[in-house]
Amino acid sequence: TRLPWGVRVARAALPLLASWTSWTGCEWIKIADWLDFHMIQGGHCLRYDVRADLVESTYGAAPAKPFLDGEPIYEEHPYCWEPEQGFSTALDVRRDAYWSVLGGAAGHTYGHHAVWQFNDGGDGELGARGSWTEALEFPAGGQMRYLRELMESLPFTHGEPDLSVLGSEPGSGAERVVANVAADGSYLLVYTPAGEGFSVDTSVVTGEPAAYWFNPRTGEFDTTKVTEKYSPPTSDEDWLLLVEDTA
Repeated sequence: TRLPWGVRVARAALPLLASWTSWTGCEWIKIADWLDFHMIQGGHCLRYDVRADLVESTYGAAPAKPFLDGEPIYEEHPYCWEPEQGFSTALDVRRDAYWSVLGGAAGHTYGHHAVWQFNDGGDGELGARGSWTEALEFPAGGQMRYLRELMESLPFTHGEPDLSVLGSEPGSGAERVVANVAADGSYLLVYTPAGEGFSVDTSVVTGEPAAYWFNPRTGEFDTTKVTEKYSPPTSDEDWLLLVEDTA
């Protein structure tokens, strides 16, 4: 602990300090006075339920601190570093982002496997393919702004992860549904990564609630009328339900 304190004393105006870890820092440095926020590492394997545990345990750690996933699955990254297993998709990246942010994270990190190593288009490190300049145009990178714009359009500082509003099982694995509810009753968010329908108690939203389907792929709200069955406009694609007070 002497090193971070030395940094802080030497440069009092430095930005926030955190500790990089391959898991979650809240398990071993949570009481460090110099620590401003926690970082977790979801990593590049499809360990869906492990991701859920990482987010939940870090959000619930005491003393409470902000956290974010500093290394979620990168776009076009070979699963578990083995190209023969396939490469991560835009959906993989979006799923990590929405799970994390609706799970209480203070933000999110995006990465592309060809960009971090500035791959020139040949065979890169750890199975990278394509050039880093082309990778700048890959879909998930641009889609991250839709999540930011959505959250910043809401009083997101009041939001808390809350699965109790679901009247159906949230599921597990890649199809796990997550929910986030504003403590002041201003909005409710439910993310379904596989387009599965669900049941949800919308009475937690006060005033005059209105429901909309949000498309994480385009950043647009779908014009399809939301029914009480809460079945997304299309299946096998991720969707987010927004219920907000319009009064």
